[in-house]
Amino acid sequence: MRTALVRILVVVALCAAIAGLRADQAPPQQPTRQGGGGRGGPPQGGAGPIRVMFVTKGHPYDREGLAVMLDALGKDISWSHVEHPAATTFFDPKNAELFDVFVFFDAPGRQRMTKPDGTQGFEDPGPAAKKNLQALMQAGTKGMVFLHHSLAAWNHTWPEYTEVIGGACDWGSPVTFKGKEYPNSGAQGGVKQRITVVDKAHPITQGIGDGFDITDETYLCPYAPETVQPLLKSDFKAVDANFPNRYASGWRHPEVAGSDLAGWVKVSGRTPIAYLQNGHDRTAWENPAYQTLVLNAIKWAASKEAKAWAVANAKTGTPAAWRPGGTN
Repeated sequence: MRTALVRILVVVALCAAIAGLRADQAPPQQPTRQGGGGRGGPPQGGAGPIRVMFVTKGHPYDREGLAVMLDALGKDISWSHVEHPAATTFFDPKNAELFDVFVFFDAPGRQRMTKPDGTQGFEDPGPAAKKNLQALMQAGTKGMVFLHHSLAAWNHTWPEYTEVIGGACDWGSPVTFKGKEYPNSGAQGGVKQRITVVDKAHPITQGIGDGFDITDETYLCPYAPETVQPLLKSDFKAVDANFPNRYASGWRHPEVAGSDLAGWVKVSGRTPIAYLQNGHDRTAWENPAYQTLVLNAIKWAASKEAKAWAVANAKTGTPAAWRPGGTN
């Protein structure tokens, strides 16, 4: 009971703090992080016109390093960091009005837990969060950008959510994606890759030419390439033998369609979705091409053009129950 009360108080305080910012106003100026915006650069949290809710929890990461990258985008965006479980409060369309774009760097729902009835299972966001996100997706008023390990969020208890992103990963447990079971996913850090632009006309790929080199973590897990519009691909061949630590222990994984994709856009409901596979740590975050991609993805997701595109393609890649007019 005490834990539940603490969580409620945290959510209430967070909502009150963020609601204190007028919707047409950037966050107040704050001291700059050393090494972030730098002298004369954007303040912590940014001061740009696009209001971003940055969502984390469920996977460890270098908080300061990623915050520095986001601050560097601060002339174009202002961002607020919200962790789970409070983050799902903003799935409610009324609360989501505070933001223009959601950026996810989270992976909740991967840990087994003891449920109230004493059985074991994975964390579930609950019926209210599921209903609210469905309504938000169908409204199409907020663009969404998913980065790197966000592909692992809610895999075990919310199948529609994995279809929203276009893939499903979990490096500790088997996953079920679009009704098919797969072994636990592959993950290989420090992979030198050449990322090639597939769609040179898309707003997200502007400014990076034909592609770029990056050293970053990559995955082997199921995707749904038939539901996405590809933007980027990697020259790393994602087959189980190329994940040597896991392979040596006897782990095997079937080859999957779209395993070379490193970025795409898609639709869920009427909402424009962007996913970028890269982004594990500072090696990626400090890559100028990656920074350009993240900023472009946020700008695109916030744009009228992206929302119009999503409406025109509302049935492509959207879970049947989440299509406009659909119900759970």
